[in-house]
Amino acid sequence: MNNFSTYKQSLDSILENSYTNKPIFKKNLSVIMGTMKYSKILREFFTLYNELESKKIEDSVISEKYVNETITYLKNNKDKLKSIKPILDKIIEDRKELCTISENPIYNKIDKIIFNENIRDIEENILLKTKLIEHINNKKIISTTKPITPKTLSYVISKNYGKEYEDKLTETQKEILKNTILMTEDNLVSECNNIVTVTINKINELISESKEDELSARLVETKNKIKQLEPTKKTYIQVRGLLEDLN
Repeated sequence: MNNFSTYKQSLDSILENSYTNKPIFKKNLSVIMGTMKYSKILREFFTLYNELESKKIEDSVISEKYVNETITYLKNNKDKLKSIKPILDKIIEDRKELCTISENPIYNKIDKIIFNENIRDIEENILLKTKLIEHINNKKIISTTKPITPKTLSYVISKNYGKEYEDKLTETQKEILKNTILMTEDNLVSECNNIVTVTINKINELISESKEDELSARLVETKNKIKQLEPTKKTYIQVRGLLEDLN
């Protein structure tokens, strides 16, 4: 991944350009937020790019420290983005008609500082970092009445996901979420049917082994509920999670 701004702006524009179509927007938001839930590094890059663009700090010393610390963190962790790249590529490719990339001077500066490794870029990077510090130190008042846009919404949720799910997802849960995100509409039905069949077989096995009437009754009830589920990504996650608990 040579930069991050293209990916970030693509995700932002997917939400922006589907906002008027509520069902499609809701689906896109679910996919993007699910990806952020899956990937800590995506949440962090997404949030820090937003903050470098929007944060205002009046104290010039603090603003310089903030930019230096943020840039250092992003540079030190940029290689971790490779793990999420296949998922991001698929999300964007499936919604490429919604992706519009515009010129964002702040994101461009961040990209150049983080991803340019050539020794000849040192002087330019110092200049770019200085401009970022000046941008954050700008005392221009930001309107508090600005409407909440999909871009703002994704930013807020990315921060909330970071707080809520920082260390709560197990490796198995991450793998389930990753597989679901990558799942295409074409194989959704077959994947759901497969996981439902495997789970029902496991429940039948537990019922045959159970010597407790109450447990058997609950297992039968669970099996009947599973049979009635529609083949959706939510169903896949729920049933796959149940199967992991049963094993």
